[in-house]
Amino acid sequence: LFAGADDNASGTAVLLEMARLFSTIKEGPARTIVLVSFDGEERGLLGSKLYVQQPRHPLHKTVAMINVDHVGVGNGKLTVGLTRFPKSIGQQAAARTSLKETIKFYGYFPGGDHVPFYEAEVPTATVVSSGRHLAFHQPSDTPETIQPEILQNATRYILALTWLLANK
Repeated sequence: LFAGADDNASGTAVLLEMARLFSTIKEGPARTIVLVSFDGEERGLLGSKLYVQQPRHPLHKTVAMINVDHVGVGNGKLTVGLTRFPKSIGQQAAARTSLKETIKFYGYFPGGDHVPFYEAEVPTATVVSSGRHLAFHQPSDTPETIQPEILQNATRYILALTWLLANK
């Protein structure tokens, strides 16, 4: 049994919390926010490829795809890969959440559910927790291994980045 608590129940938990929080906001953002949890990454990005082929929201109107993957364990820092939009937006989200010193920015990440979006020329952000993920793709990837503070910081950052992009 591979419980997948970090990869990728942690990312799904972030999306569920975002949905809960966004549902409490009386005045929504300027743009539509679509939250999707994909399946089949390890089997060839099946879910994200299907979405790009049959999007619920037109890809040419999509401001960004934010990929949230294994954000539940690590060294307390976040790694963020940004493509096709300014690093300054990622830095602004970090500053708004007091996580400026916790986040390291990079460019394109070569693997993950963001790749089909990147190939379709949609700007992407990929957020993962930094450090070692000892239970990665192992049966030991269980809820007991999740570090709540890392998951909370990832959620705060992703919420801020999503809100900025949705109001850009």
